[in-house]
Amino acid sequence: MKTGILGVLACAVLVSSPCAAAESYDARITEKQILTPAPPAAPRINGPVVCGARPGKQFIYRIPTQGERPIRFEVQGLPDGLKLDANQGIITGVTPEGRGDHVMNFTAKNGRGETNRPFKLVVGDKLALTPPTGWNSWGGQMINVSEAVMRKAADLFVERGLADVGFQYLGIDDCWMRLTQEMYDHRREAVVKKHASYDYRATGTIGPIRDEQGNILPNGKFPDMKAMTDYIHSKGLKAGIYSSPGVKTCQDWAGSYGHECADADQYAKWSFDLLKYDQCSGGAFLKRLKRNVPGFQSRDLWAPMAIYLRSQDRDILFNLCQYGQDAPWTWAPELGIQSWRTGGDLNHNVNHYFNNALRIATELRAYNQPGQWNDPDFMYIHRIRDVSKMGEPSVEIKLDTNQRYQYVTLWAIICAPFFFSCDIENIDEFTVRLLGNADVVNLNQDELGHTAEVVRNDDKKETVMLKKLADGSKALAVFNRDAQNEAMISVNWEDIGGGSEPEVFDVWRQKSLGPFKGGISVQLSPNGVGLFIIKK
Repeated sequence: MKTGILGVLACAVLVSSPCAAAESYDARITEKQILTPAPPAAPRINGPVVCGARPGKQFIYRIPTQGERPIRFEVQGLPDGLKLDANQGIITGVTPEGRGDHVMNFTAKNGRGETNRPFKLVVGDKLALTPPTGWNSWGGQMINVSEAVMRKAADLFVERGLADVGFQYLGIDDCWMRLTQEMYDHRREAVVKKHASYDYRATGTIGPIRDEQGNILPNGKFPDMKAMTDYIHSKGLKAGIYSSPGVKTCQDWAGSYGHECADADQYAKWSFDLLKYDQCSGGAFLKRLKRNVPGFQSRDLWAPMAIYLRSQDRDILFNLCQYGQDAPWTWAPELGIQSWRTGGDLNHNVNHYFNNALRIATELRAYNQPGQWNDPDFMYIHRIRDVSKMGEPSVEIKLDTNQRYQYVTLWAIICAPFFFSCDIENIDEFTVRLLGNADVVNLNQDELGHTAEVVRNDDKKETVMLKKLADGSKALAVFNRDAQNEAMISVNWEDIGGGSEPEVFDVWRQKSLGPFKGGISVQLSPNGVGLFIIKK
């Protein structure tokens, strides 16, 4: 709420302009407080307004739409080769062979109203014109990932409304393959300790890793990969899979080294839409190749898979995971790779989310743009497992409520791939509403693809960031970096080019606050965040 008294408190923290210029707003919250309002009854179309695809490729897109069901969909300007399921709002088919832009108009109607939204399909060389969105199995399921889990995740995306705000991909991480008896025996003591309670034989995990034709074989937890991806696609969602450029993955399951072509072909036959390609044992190969092969570079280890993925009959996004080694942002775009990790796994160090985000907003920002995205790792945002004892139940991450709002806010405004990872089988209402704020997801999916800039930063007190949006407005995020004390953080419009009295919208509360004269002073809880759209 606006308060006149709070404006006096702003004097202590105001940086560059007289404190009287800023109006005050109380954005404090309590533990587990849900800020996102319930979804509207009338239709609301969310997600990106632009999508990239290559010519002549299999295509699927679910129009992310909130509202009371049933909803009837219409699309004007749908290109030849594509068709609409008018009851589900799912577009499928094959993209046009020619390059070019296809401008459409989406309409959604139900008993509560009707809405329209433009949408542009850009057929050309670039995919991921906005950051990819979705869920990955690693944090919450780890070794326990299975076809049953993936099907349930697809159901939850639809039932809990995550598909309606724009989450698209469901990604299998490590441990879907097999490992040989020799691979198991080689590290039995370490593996058994880490994977305690996992039954290798009952799950069909130990055995031949490829058939006679060299095709990789899934373990018994994935009895029919194609049926699983078909099920995911029936919801209008997309499926992701995982491998390594080495012989083994991080958990010692079978990798792709020497079989890149066969594996890319197999992923396409199974109808996957994304590959997370994780360095793991590939690091040792890379060192040897650099020593023994004149002129061999890091990119040469990753190039074969990029080439083979591109040759398939469907677009398969490439998420390179080299933990920021060898600066992949400088060479991955040339290989047609859409995203790359900028650091290590955050599930080990979830409290590092702020430093990872600031690095992308500063030193790496030049490499972030439509079609290519810096990836600081997933939003580990609810219950996850301990990587040292994967068989144990998942536990809550060690972040308080305010930090969870900070985490999601940062990933939205720095254009990070908007993927979360948690024990999705036990996801709670707080987490669904935290992730399911359509306005927050829409900021991440804004077509301009502008990575928020740091207006000012004090790691112990406050951080202020500003993201430009395609419609000319701006997203303003203010963070209290103090974990113990409340703070009042002030921003004057003249410092951010916001005009003299712009309209202010509270993104988390999805609430218009009206015009604010001069600026805004936001009162925040310890570790608190305020996220606003500023319109002149």
